[in-house]
Amino acid sequence: MIQAAPRLSQLTSPRQTTSQLRRDLAECWVEVTNAGGAAGFPFPPVENAEVVTALDTIIENLNPETSRLVTAHVGANLVGWLNLRRDSWELIAHWGTLHHVQTRTTVRGQGIGVALMEEARRIARDEMHLEQLHLAARGGVGLETFYGKLGWKEIGRWPGALRLADGQDRDEILMLLAPL
Repeated sequence: MIQAAPRLSQLTSPRQTTSQLRRDLAECWVEVTNAGGAAGFPFPPVENAEVVTALDTIIENLNPETSRLVTAHVGANLVGWLNLRRDSWELIAHWGTLHHVQTRTTVRGQGIGVALMEEARRIARDEMHLEQLHLAARGGVGLETFYGKLGWKEIGRWPGALRLADGQDRDEILMLLAPL
């Protein structure tokens, strides 16, 4: 399955990022998006500058209580990442959301995405003390099957919510993982 076990890390502060890591994260995001991945930019192709702006916002908001970046490396190479967030408002502080789940196209099917998702679950449960995780996935690309194999349940669907082009609407699928 996995050619080499990924080394998983989490970042909880902007100070933990290096310029090399920022470049690697952006490069991964551009690659995944331009290959058709549903990782936050619906209209490929995207350029590095566009991705860096969004990435900088994610990094600037890193905080151990509310936002963490989970990365996967094989050797020195970044092969995937995701962003785990929670709102600190008392009414909804018991659950978090996953954003920008992605793996490089060259390592798909090698267990990197599964490893990232399992680590996010562990961090949410054991470190952030969350009770459930939510995510929204683009329909029509098999993501609900991937997440379903990891214990996620579809809890709703917004039909035709995502318009990728004229005549190319996709459902937005709302998913839940609980208990953690």
